[in-house]
Amino acid sequence: METYQEFLDRITSFEIKEINYGDKYFRANPSLAQKVGKDNKFRNFYGDTVVFALEDPVKEKLAEYTDLLYLRAPQCFCEKLAMHTFHVTLHDLSNTGDPSSAAQEMLENERAVTGKTAQLQKYAGAAIKMKSKYIFNMVDTSLVMGLYPANSDGYRILAELYSVFDSVKKLDYPFTPHITLAYYNINGFDARAARSLEKTVSQLNNGETEIELNVDDLYYQKFTSMNHYIDIVNLGKRAENTVRNY
Repeated sequence: METYQEFLDRITSFEIKEINYGDKYFRANPSLAQKVGKDNKFRNFYGDTVVFALEDPVKEKLAEYTDLLYLRAPQCFCEKLAMHTFHVTLHDLSNTGDPSSAAQEMLENERAVTGKTAQLQKYAGAAIKMKSKYIFNMVDTSLVMGLYPANSDGYRILAELYSVFDSVKKLDYPFTPHITLAYYNINGFDARAARSLEKTVSQLNNGETEIELNVDDLYYQKFTSMNHYIDIVNLGKRAENTVRNY
């Protein structure tokens, strides 16, 4: 994993206040078609993941952001994410449009992930302070809110937790904490809609959001679409009552 400063330098290079979709018709990343159908509804999409659940007041605030995005630039997005789906992914595991091919891999992942609970006990009760960077375009698939740990101790905890699950499935891209707010219109959108979206994102990026990621809210989840997640195991269930802030 990167050092804290290397991590901050990397996300600062692309998580910037102003978003720019250019003057041509915006077309989403072709990979979005795995998650979103031609009717702009979420498709069946199967997989599993390790995530931090968020408290209701945080999710309610995020829902206010998405409501504004859909009000100001409705042409830019597909079906809206339900508020209860908002989360911070710690580590991706598997995903596919074919449930038969997903079943065996998810079974193996579940066994491996639940076998890590003993390693997580040292982090029981930890609460990591996070701050929002900016809302930004995530590889032309979605709008997300970037996050970063408020200090190096918090980053160390996140990096160590990430490493626990990277031993289950090693990823070929760096850890970039974020909350997905909205997926783009599968058919893209024109420059006029893009200008409205850029203006709205810039407005939202004038503020800063602070949240806590609690290790006792760390879950292994499975999903059947981007709007349907199922809690399988609470991996961070608190083993002690003392909350340690980072």
